[in-house]
Amino acid sequence: METQILKWPKHFPWIHPSDQRYLSEGQNHLLYFWSVNCPHCEELTERILHSVDQLGLHLTCVHVPHTEEEKSVEVVSKYAEEKNLIAPIVLDQDYEVVTKYKVQGLPSFCLINEEGQ
Repeated sequence: METQILKWPKHFPWIHPSDQRYLSEGQNHLLYFWSVNCPHCEELTERILHSVDQLGLHLTCVHVPHTEEEKSVEVVSKYAEEKNLIAPIVLDQDYEVVTKYKVQGLPSFCLINEEGQ
């Protein structure tokens, strides 16, 4: 399987950025693809945060906008605050990450193991 290490482009807006704005080998990562107006995402968010804590994974939430309004950092920030979503959130406003990982629907997940696969 091909290595899926992603180096986040510097132009991506972040909410709650961490010092790990890149995925590095040697650590398990979970990318959680979601959107503020996705009812299924809303149902899963709390469970995901709880599970990630228990499993010791590094979580990065990738916000995928459905509308132009959802590209607003303020809209996503307000949602994250209301839902107590404090994990690092990257806004994939031009669908670069979604394209790289071939995400076809929301919510979606991508687990990257310690070897970067």
